[in-house]
Amino acid sequence: MKKARWFLLTLVLIMGLALLVSGCGGGGGAQSADAVKVGIVLPITGSEAMFGTMEKNSFEMAYEELKAAGKTTVNGKQIQLLFEDDQGKQDVAKSATEKLINQDKVVMLSGGYSSACTNVIAGSAQAMTTPFLAVTGSSDEITKQGWQYVFRGTAAPASKYTGALWEMLEQVVKPKNVAIIYENTDFGLSSAKGFREDCQKRGINIVFDQAYEHGAIDFKPMLANMRNTNPEMIFAVSYVMDAAMIVKQMKELDFNTNLFVGGGAGYTMPEFKENAGDASEYISSTTLWVPSVTWPGAGDYFKNYKQKYGKEPDYHGAQAYATMYVIADALSRAQELTNTGIQKALKETDIETIMGPIKFEDWEGYTNQNKPITYVVQWKKGNLEVIWPENVKSSDYTYPVPKWRER
Repeated sequence: MKKARWFLLTLVLIMGLALLVSGCGGGGGAQSADAVKVGIVLPITGSEAMFGTMEKNSFEMAYEELKAAGKTTVNGKQIQLLFEDDQGKQDVAKSATEKLINQDKVVMLSGGYSSACTNVIAGSAQAMTTPFLAVTGSSDEITKQGWQYVFRGTAAPASKYTGALWEMLEQVVKPKNVAIIYENTDFGLSSAKGFREDCQKRGINIVFDQAYEHGAIDFKPMLANMRNTNPEMIFAVSYVMDAAMIVKQMKELDFNTNLFVGGGAGYTMPEFKENAGDASEYISSTTLWVPSVTWPGAGDYFKNYKQKYGKEPDYHGAQAYATMYVIADALSRAQELTNTGIQKALKETDIETIMGPIKFEDWEGYTNQNKPITYVVQWKKGNLEVIWPENVKSSDYTYPVPKWRER
C-alpha cells in the first residue's frame, strides 16, 4: 500500500513538472494558443554570445517598435518570439531547431549566427518544410543547395563580402601580391575561397594562404612565416577575439604591411577595438552596414541601441533588427499561416530596411538570396569610418598605412 501511495505521489509530481515546463515557451515567455510563434536560434551563451546577445537585443527592439505600431498582430493573433540558445554548437543548434518545430509548433524559424550552426538549422528546416530566414550565417553553401524553404536577406554570401573592397583594390591599392589567413570554419573557408578565386582571376600572386584553428592563442609562428613572404596586403577572416590577438601579435612582431583587411566578422565589432587597443588603428574591413548609411532608420537604430544597452551595435545587430521587420511583413502578407503560405509570402518580399532593400531572388546558383550591398571601413582614432565607396565615405582612406613604429 505504501508503495502504491508513493507511486501515485511521484506520478502527480511528474505531471505537475511537465505542465510547468510546457508553459515556459522555449525562452520566449509563456506560450499562448492565440500566438503566431516564430522560433529564433542564436548563441546566447558560449564563445559567440556577444554576437547572439546583440542580435537577440535587436530582434526585441524591432519587435517592440512593430508592436507599438500595431504590426505584430496577424489574423487577430500576436506574433510571439521564442528564443533558443545554440551555444555556438552544431548539435545544440539541431536539437533546438527540432524542439521549436516539433514541440513549440513555430510557424517559421530565424536566427543563425555562425555559418556552421546556420547550415544545420537550414538543413533541418528544409527537411521539415519549415520556412527559415537566416540572419548572419554567410557560407555560400547555405543558399546554394536549392533549398526552397531557406531564405537569406540581410547576410551576403561569404564570397560576396568583398564587392566594395575589390573596387577599392582595383582603383587605389592595385596589389601585386597578397596573403590570406582564415579560421578553419565554414565562414572562414567560404570567404577565403571567394577571395582566392578573385585574386586568381585578376592575376594577383598569393604568397601565403593558411587556415588556423578558431580560438587559437599563439598566432606568432603563422605570422612569422607570413612576414617572410613580404605581402603587400593581408586579407584575414576571423571572429572577434582571434582578430584582436592577430593584430596585437603583428604589432609585437613589428610585422608591417601596406594594408590589412578583415573579411567582416570580428574586425568590425566594438569588442575588437576594446581588445586590440591601439593595434586596431588603420585596420580595415569589409562590412555589410554602417550607421551612416542613408537607409531610413539606420541612424535611429544605432542611437537607440546604444542608449538602451550602453554599447554600440555593428552590422550583426542591424541584420537581426532588419530581419524582424522582414518577418512581420511576410507574416502580415501570408494568405495562410502554413509552411507553404509563409514560404510564398517570403518569396514575394520586397521591402526596404535599415540594411537596404530585401528581395529574395535566385542568381548565380543561389536560391532565395538577397543581393548584397557592401562597404569598406577603417579604424581611425577609435572610430570605424567608411572609406569606400567614396560617395558614402565618412573619412578618406589611409593607404599605405604607417608602420607600427610610426603610429
